[in-house]
Amino acid sequence: MRQSRSAVRQLTDSRQTNVGEREAKAERIIAFLRRMYPSKTADNVAADIGGSSVTLQKMIDRRSTPSVVTYGRMLLAYGPEFLMAVYPNAPKWMSDAYRKEQQEALLAAQKRISEQLAALEPLT
Repeated sequence: MRQSRSAVRQLTDSRQTNVGEREAKAERIIAFLRRMYPSKTADNVAADIGGSSVTLQKMIDRRSTPSVVTYGRMLLAYGPEFLMAVYPNAPKWMSDAYRKEQQEALLAAQKRISEQLAALEPLT
C-alpha cells in the first residue's frame, strides 16, 4: 500500500486532487486527443475506444476529465504516449515504457522504409 501511495504522489504532486489539478489534467487530455485528431476529435476518439461521441464531445466542450471507464479505454487505446501527455511528471517506469514504445515504432518504420528502398534498387 505504501508503494501505491508513493506512486500516486509522484503523479499528482499532492496528497489530494484539487480542482486546478483536475482542470489541468482535462486540458492535457483534450490537447492530446486534438493532436491526434484535429478535426472530428470526439467522433474519431469514440471509434478508437468504443465510446459515445456525444459524451466525448461534452467532455471536450466542458473541459472536464473523462469517467474512469472512458479514461481506462483511452489508456488501452493510446498506451504510454497518452500517459506521458496526461502526467508530465511521470515516474521513471512510465517514461521507460513510453521510450520503449517509441523505439519499437521507429524501428518498425525503419524496417518498412528499408524494404521500400530495397524494392527501388536499380535493376542491373
